[in-house]
Amino acid sequence: MRLTAAFIGLAILAAPSALAGPAEGAAIYEQRCKMCHATGMANAPLVEKLATYENQKVLDALNTPVPMMAGAVSGMSDEDKRNVAVFLTKKTLPASGALPEVKAE
Repeated sequence: MRLTAAFIGLAILAAPSALAGPAEGAAIYEQRCKMCHATGMANAPLVEKLATYENQKVLDALNTPVPMMAGAVSGMSDEDKRNVAVFLTKKTLPASGALPEVKAE
């Protein structure tokens, strides 16, 4: 019985997260980005403008942020950044190195 419970627990941990891809990107955006990009605070491009960007432009901004944005992206993994980019642009990102494809919803 314990072995079965342990196996089920491991299977659940190994399963993809319910918040994978753009859904996870949306959660990160809500927590870290919305305060500026929903209002244009400090001349931040509005979310509607970000939606017109290519994924690489969003990734470039997340990887080399302006000083005002540095705190918001601090600690974000490459996978998190890719999820945010796909959430914002609604464009699929192909796999890159060890990072998996992120499909737009």
